[in-house]
Amino acid sequence: MSNVKQGLAATALIIASFSSIGAQQCSDVSLQILGSGGPELDDGRAATSYLILHENKARVLVDVGSGASIGFDKAGAKFSDVDAILLSHLHTDHAGDLPSFIKGSYFTSRDKTLAIFGPQGNRVMASTNEYTQALLGKQGAFRYLSDYVEGNENYKLDIRSVAPTKQNEFKQSLQSDLAVNAMTVNHGPIPALAWKVSIAGCELVFAGDMTNKLGTFTDFAKNADVVVMHNAIDENASDGAKNLHITPSQITKVLIEAAPKTAVLSHFMNRSLKNQQLFKKSLIKSLKSNVVFAEDGLKINL
Repeated sequence: MSNVKQGLAATALIIASFSSIGAQQCSDVSLQILGSGGPELDDGRAATSYLILHENKARVLVDVGSGASIGFDKAGAKFSDVDAILLSHLHTDHAGDLPSFIKGSYFTSRDKTLAIFGPQGNRVMASTNEYTQALLGKQGAFRYLSDYVEGNENYKLDIRSVAPTKQNEFKQSLQSDLAVNAMTVNHGPIPALAWKVSIAGCELVFAGDMTNKLGTFTDFAKNADVVVMHNAIDENASDGAKNLHITPSQITKVLIEAAPKTAVLSHFMNRSLKNQQLFKKSLIKSLKSNVVFAEDGLKINL
């Protein structure tokens, strides 16, 4: 078979996988909040991390901020079951626990490739490949774990830096019932992604940290079963904070238009927690969606 035909066949397979996943009825999928906080040391929360389970089996981690591995343990999940770690961006409160999961996997029965997908880099931030190499590579800070990168352990890491555009979204089928889709979002100067996970007929969308200045997230999240958005700032935040994060009023507007079945608010910081009850009351009044304000360890059944 020619390279062109092989490429077309692979594309058709991915499209078929996405179509079959979307055609199923959503069932037996749950979202567990491993961390609902940010980078602060006094918010009483683990940093941002989410676990998607199917039939109570861990399948996908979205962000692995500081404390995520502890939340994973408390959830009773098995790392040997996880198909992918999806990183929205590489701030420590979203990616800091990555080495903890890789080291901890030594004590598990994991024997299948682990996908680690995250953003491309720029002058401010390393790419996902560079970040992982700097931590786990042969010259990395934790170079004693480099066998996982090199494929010399019981399993190998499939590390990819992705930079989707409006014309070329990143889509990847991981299993017959699991596919992921990424789009670029604006987080100031930080390369950042929103992720959509399609699993067993369910769609879960994770905005990550963003401002929505690109104006494309609403369509990406339209009619999803779950949309997770981050409430890191208050309405009266500084211009610097608004250059990185979306305001409560903008969150409300996006969720009204996206109309998910369930809207989850997370990534709280002290500056947003002070007016949380007012925001929650306003959001419930404005949306037809089920509204959930995240707490560490909360499990949401779809």
